[in-house]
Amino acid sequence: MNLSKLAQMANVSVSTASKAFSTSHEVSEQTREMIFSIAKEHGCFDKYYKPVYDKKVIAVICPEMLGIHYSQMAAFLSNEISSRNGTTLISVHDFSPQKEQELIDYYTKFCNTDGIIVIEPPGVIKNNTDIPIVQIGIDNGAKNVDCVNVVANQAMDDALSYLVKNNYKRIGFIGEKYAVQEYDYFTSALKRLNIDVDENDILISDMRFYDAGYYGMGDFIKRNNLPDVVFAAYSHIAIGILQRLKEEKLSVPGDISVICMDDINIAPYSDVRLSSIKMHVEEVCDTALNLLYQKIEKNHIKVKRSVNVIREFSKGESLK
Repeated sequence: MNLSKLAQMANVSVSTASKAFSTSHEVSEQTREMIFSIAKEHGCFDKYYKPVYDKKVIAVICPEMLGIHYSQMAAFLSNEISSRNGTTLISVHDFSPQKEQELIDYYTKFCNTDGIIVIEPPGVIKNNTDIPIVQIGIDNGAKNVDCVNVVANQAMDDALSYLVKNNYKRIGFIGEKYAVQEYDYFTSALKRLNIDVDENDILISDMRFYDAGYYGMGDFIKRNNLPDVVFAAYSHIAIGILQRLKEEKLSVPGDISVICMDDINIAPYSDVRLSSIKMHVEEVCDTALNLLYQKIEKNHIKVKRSVNVIREFSKGESLK
């Protein structure tokens, strides 16, 4: 059935029928429902119903939602998108490059979102569309994808230089299988500063979160030969470390020092104020959104952009 015939059956003009299907405020709710009812009865409702959504739809793709680091970033991004009269769709890639690309393809080719932010992509994003994408993390050379490049090199160098200057001899690390980037930051900084570390003082746990820190520190304690300081790959691990040390009646920093490689919101509530590699989460998210909205609102911007956000070493109470 064509629109003219439908309008005739509803005793309205073709213009009114068209406006009803585009959810125009010029058509009363009663008239709209009457036109919709006739269209549904004659099987042509889906043919003409073309609603207009007046908000920008932004997809946020995270590695997972279990880690507070990622959920905190997703929550901040969602709040900021809402403040810009937008709607947020949140998905997780589970650290899988294949799943990440499937989500990218879905949001660009089928869902037709206005923009996408990917947090710490596990693979190189392929974007063959005009939909703008911004990734948060290390710039891995993805084409047609802007990047907020989170740089920790100087912060790690500052942390290690502080340790050397203050006569810390043995430096340890506790991480887990998904904390690859943190481990790379740690080992790269050691190489830059020509610092040797005993492999026995590096532990990559099969566990995650608090358990990785709690049981990882337990392994160190069983050896009865603690390192002078241990880097925790992220805050969950640091809190697990502190809990195990507390149970063993070992003091921080008296018996062992701790540096956390992020400063997310659980860290300030530990027994000691943790030394950390500050992440500047809000600045990172704001920068990503600004890049994204610039391309959404000015679609003539085609050049790939990479903006650096520099992390900082912050000495807390967990170092001597």
